[in-house]
Amino acid sequence: MVGIGGILLSPLLTYFLGIDLHLAMAVSSWSFLFTGIVGTITYARKRSISWYMVCWLSIGIVPAAVLGAWANTTLPTASLTIILSTLIIFSGLNALYRKPLTKNDNFELSKIQLVLIGLGVGFGSSFTGTGGPVLLVPILIFLDIPALIAIGVSQVIQLPIAIFASVGFGLYGKIDFELGTTIGIIQAIGVVFGAWIAHYIPSKQLYKIVAFTIIAVGLFLIEQTLF
Repeated sequence: MVGIGGILLSPLLTYFLGIDLHLAMAVSSWSFLFTGIVGTITYARKRSISWYMVCWLSIGIVPAAVLGAWANTTLPTASLTIILSTLIIFSGLNALYRKPLTKNDNFELSKIQLVLIGLGVGFGSSFTGTGGPVLLVPILIFLDIPALIAIGVSQVIQLPIAIFASVGFGLYGKIDFELGTTIGIIQAIGVVFGAWIAHYIPSKQLYKIVAFTIIAVGLFLIEQTLF
């Protein structure tokens, strides 16, 4: 619904199921394949996807996602937690100040811009196990891309990120495909309802509730790590 829900999956797996954060991020990355499939179908039916943007973003995403997974396996858990917590808080702050959901065809980014954005999003998403939307949506909104288009594109780019990040985790670390598939299917159901709400129900107040919740989770993770 708001394009940033995946940010909470890794900490939830770690603090509620006791899964090592590295493995939780790997599982999360694979699970986003399923949310990406459902999200792509749902937003495509609403004509809220720019396939031009998807193609050029993916050129940068593919190699960067593998590299990000490798970088993830080289850092200690505490460092990863601080990085993830900071990203969570940033995502919450972004949700507080996000523009209203609108649909507007008057936008354009160059191919070079899209490839460079793809490199950053691919690396950062696999490095933190966050799927893609949590990084891509704020960037596109900042560049004046309509929010519905930004969220729609972010659903599609989960697919290359999930596939190639999982390849990286498989090569350089470890990944539980069975758990990731189970969680992914459950999340996919939520995507259908979230996409419907995003298109038909005013969500200004809900953005604030989600934002404050996410910020609180980020602060909690930092407190648990440092104290």
